[in-house]
This record gives sequence, C-alpha cells and structure tokens, in this order.
Amino acid sequence: MSHRQLQIQGQPNVWPPSWPMGLTMLRLVLLPLFLWLILAGQGRAAPGYRYSAIGVLGVMAVTDKLDGYLARRLHQTSHIGALLDPVADKLLIACSVLLLSFDSMVPGGYAIPKPVFIAVYGKDVIVAMGTVALLYAAGRVSIAPRPLGKLSTFLQLVMILATLLSPEMRRSQSGGAHAAIKILWWLVVGVAAASCVDYLIAGTRQFAAHRAQRNAILGR
Repeated sequence: MSHRQLQIQGQPNVWPPSWPMGLTMLRLVLLPLFLWLILAGQGRAAPGYRYSAIGVLGVMAVTDKLDGYLARRLHQTSHIGALLDPVADKLLIACSVLLLSFDSMVPGGYAIPKPVFIAVYGKDVIVAMGTVALLYAAGRVSIAPRPLGKLSTFLQLVMILATLLSPEMRRSQSGGAHAAIKILWWLVVGVAAASCVDYLIAGTRQFAAHRAQRNAILGR
C-alpha cells in the first residue's frame, strides 16, 4: 500500500496550544462575527454595523501578523498552526469576496466585479487541485508560503477593506476614489494569476525532483 504525505513547515506539537495557535483560533472564531456584522448592516443608514465589521477585520489582520511574529520569536511553530493560518485567511477572503460581490450588499458600483471574484476563487481552486494531483503522483507535497501568495492575500484584504469603506467614497463624489479601487481590482486579478503560476512552477519542480530521485533509486 502506498503512503502519501503532506509536508507542512513546523513542529508536530498540537497541545497545549501556543500563543500563535491561540491567535489563529481567535481569527477563526471572529470570522462568523465579521460576516454577521456585514449582513446585519445591509441597507441600514447608520454605519455602526459596518464600522464594527471594519474593526473586527482590523483585529483579525493584527492577529494574523502577530501570530506569525510570535511563532518565529518564541519558536512555537506547529504543523496544525501552519495549516490553520492560511485556512483562516482563505475562509475570510472567500466568504467576504462572495458577500461583497453582490450589488445588493455594496451599491453604487463598488461591488467586487465577477471577474475579480472568479480570479480569487479560481487561483485557490487551481492550487488546491494541483496539490492533490502532486500528492497523488509523487506521494508527498511540501507546502511553504510564497512571496507572491502573501502579496495576493494582502491585496485581497485591502480590497475587502476598501469595499467596506465604499459608502464614504461614494459620498465624497471623488472620481479618483473609484478609479483607485478599479486599479486595485485588476491588481488583485494580476497578482492572483501570477501567484497561481508561481505555485504551479513550484509544484512542477517538486514533481521533477521526485521523479529524479525515483529514477536514481531504480538505477535509470
């Protein structure tokens, strides 16, 4: 029977949870609250719910940076933490982009366009499918953060924040604000595409290394 192994950078310790792990879990707990605040604020003239959602988003962003810093500083990396950290980011982005792509949620021409929505989801689906395919073909996959992947996540979070602030942009009647968010949309698309290609290249290299190692063992 063949064994397949998914390798993630970090130590195998899971319990007791470390500070970085606790912050990651806090982000996961805050996610439903953040989404509820967005939905609860729909159609309300008072911005209290929306501002609260922005505040929760800020807390989640700070804890995202803080858990990485603490993990490195305290040498408290773990396999499960390395897995849950990007999962928390992906859940936040996926749910937020979906909600904020509807005109009923973000009126005034500031809703996230469908091509941007497709690019964000498509990149993650392709990378996930490539990971599964590589795991099946090579029996082992090593996952590590990539600079383009981090940039893509950052731009997507900025896009979510800008979309939540769109009522203020609309009231300012500034054409520059709308032009800036359009530029941001296409930056998100371009970097997501580049990040997807980067991950595919990294996966191809892993597969080539696996095949070379197997051929060396077989004496070919």
